[in-house]
Amino acid sequence: MRPVDLRTPRLVLDEPTLADADLVTAYCQDPLFERYLTTPWPYARADAEAFLGTYVPDSWASGAELTWAIRASEGGALLGMISVREAQHELGYWMGAAHRGSGFMSEAALAVAEWVLGGGIRGARSLMWRAVEGNLASARVARAVGFRRIEPTDPTVPTRDGGTLPAWHAVRTSPVDPEAHASWASILGGP
Repeated sequence: MRPVDLRTPRLVLDEPTLADADLVTAYCQDPLFERYLTTPWPYARADAEAFLGTYVPDSWASGAELTWAIRASEGGALLGMISVREAQHELGYWMGAAHRGSGFMSEAALAVAEWVLGGGIRGARSLMWRAVEGNLASARVARAVGFRRIEPTDPTVPTRDGGTLPAWHAVRTSPVDPEAHASWASILGGP
């Protein structure tokens, strides 16, 4: 698959490149990444170069994982990343600390969800999400985008060392399930 650019009222989502390595390296030093993400830890510039120079383009080409850089403008600085793992149609994302709280991630995630479920990935009827328990920021984004919280038999997420941690899971369909927002009440409260 060839990379696809997406646009929202405030954002440009495009293929991340090696030019983003300094910011990826800096953002991935955030202690929250160690706690909640599967990125290497500690994170080194070599990790960013391998991710941006090999993994991202190879994964777009094979369709295994589609990764977008989130930017405020065409050619602008990297704000964060969002991706879809094609096999499970699983959405994952992170935002640089300086850009959190702006609503950018919800806006980007909605654009990706609508693209996937609108035919961007052939045959995708739903989109999955999961995060380590306690990752309230990620859960808020999932709720804002219309994911409905579910409780699978094995509510875990893999860790960077091959283990698992307890996790929250959700699914997004098109149209959005009318019960989606209310399904988060036990974690995020209401309304």
